[in-house]
Amino acid sequence: MARRMETIGADHYGFENVNAELGPFPLMDTFGMKPALVMLRRSLDPGRNEKFIQFATARKVRSAFSNVFHASKDLSQIAAMAKTTTKTYSTSCSTYGYWFDRFVLGCHKRMGDFVVTDYALSKDIFIRLLKDLEDDYCNSRQDVEVQDVAVEFANLLIFGFLNGLGGEEIVKANVFGFLKYLDAGAKDPMHPHVIVALVGRLKGETGEGYHMLPMARVTRSGIEAGKWADRLALSLVRKKRTNGFIFEDKNGQQAKIGKYDAEFTERMERVQAARPDLFEPCIKVTDVYGLRRSLRWGSTSEVVNAGLSQSIIDLNNRWRKFERAQGRRPGLAMQAHYTEIRLVLGKLVAYSY
Repeated sequence: MARRMETIGADHYGFENVNAELGPFPLMDTFGMKPALVMLRRSLDPGRNEKFIQFATARKVRSAFSNVFHASKDLSQIAAMAKTTTKTYSTSCSTYGYWFDRFVLGCHKRMGDFVVTDYALSKDIFIRLLKDLEDDYCNSRQDVEVQDVAVEFANLLIFGFLNGLGGEEIVKANVFGFLKYLDAGAKDPMHPHVIVALVGRLKGETGEGYHMLPMARVTRSGIEAGKWADRLALSLVRKKRTNGFIFEDKNGQQAKIGKYDAEFTERMERVQAARPDLFEPCIKVTDVYGLRRSLRWGSTSEVVNAGLSQSIIDLNNRWRKFERAQGRRPGLAMQAHYTEIRLVLGKLVAYSY
């Protein structure tokens, strides 16, 4: 059709050309060829679950290039078209251009997506994991370090399962908020509980942001969250840790959930060997269970099976709405936030009970 257009234009109207000129292009990268080549090379890196990395991982090259570009000297000025609180920006970054969009679309169609779905962790498996951790703790009374490892991992599992948290949410748990309300929660006459304080985007009077999630100290199933929380508190105080993240890396920063993958896998294999009846036949636990989603999905399945109302489930998950809203809610100091939580404590604790 393009050639036919040129013929008609030349024969009937004397046009030299009808279509836009296809070249020559300027001797500089205006399409984003450099990041495109890097993205193609990155796509050949080995993946975790497949031979090569997934498209979503390779696509991060585009985000990285854009972030650097918009912080570089090449950015002279960005035009902003704004109406009330909504803004649309006009940029000369090549990775936002038409050609690069088509390139990314082609990559996605050719690479596809391989989704690994974690199985939900059943309550029976969860209780067995805690039993093995209890045995390790009791059998290591002369080795405090081994006990500390068991205590930390047990609380990681409990925080995730009883509060319905994903892996990267669990590691946001804060030491100060956890310790501050441990005694008060234990002495509550109606609903003995443990507060898990997640560091988030809520800005309070102290400049800190917390999402406070209460869970029952002892559940109907006999899960003793309070006992493990008390052990964790003793470990933290002994190490003189009064602030920061409960789950930290060797540099004292917030740990990645991947730090605990090896221990989770080893313990799951131990449970499978001892109680194969708790698992589907012929499955490899390393392929279908993971800390990132199995605890949360197992928790959700259990509360649905228990017949809890949707209002209680929504109440437990309300903090995610505030997080996604980037903290746009009335600012509360930690003490005021805890007072607010106590008004609906019975319903909140019901999620974990």
